[in-house]
Amino acid sequence: MKARRLAGAALLAGFALFGAALFVFARGGAPEDDAAARASAPRPDSGSGRTPDEQAAVDVVAAQGLRPATDEDAEESEGRDDLRSLYGDYRPYFVRGDLDGDGRIDFAQAFVRREAPEPLFDVAVFFGSASGFAPPVWVERGVDLSTGDLSLDRSVLVVTDDVDQDASRRFRWDPSTRRFIDLDSGDGDDGEWAEPEGRLRTTA
Repeated sequence: MKARRLAGAALLAGFALFGAALFVFARGGAPEDDAAARASAPRPDSGSGRTPDEQAAVDVVAAQGLRPATDEDAEESEGRDDLRSLYGDYRPYFVRGDLDGDGRIDFAQAFVRREAPEPLFDVAVFFGSASGFAPPVWVERGVDLSTGDLSLDRSVLVVTDDVDQDASRRFRWDPSTRRFIDLDSGDGDDGEWAEPEGRLRTTA
């Protein structure tokens, strides 16, 4: 009877040691795996919402004298408050998505080219590449977006002049001409810049 009890105790101790070894092994491998996953995932900057690669692409343009538009450049309105409530992390002048259909994430960013009292904005798209982001493709230049924003409708970039009035233009990337076409204007078929109402409609 005593021998059977000793054997049972030894068996229980063996199971306990085996369980502890499994626990230690699992705990020991997890932090490295988590750290590797965190290191490989792009992390947005807490202020701008951009990842380091996105920020590096924007910095190249900023070095040429254009300031990236920030949330503070947007005039407050009821429509903008509604958008913040709807989207949570709402960035009026920065949006990301696949704009050329190649499976890589691209982003659009507005830049301020002239400050107040009447600021003017330039809108650029940065296409994702294997090494980061390509130089910007300019969609519009010298437009007033202080009451507007940028958004995406699948692969179409929507530039809205006034979020309260919902007055917007839709731009689609045309790979054959390598420029953005204003879907609502009918301009740009000849490959030249069109500038009705002082607005650049397509990219060069």
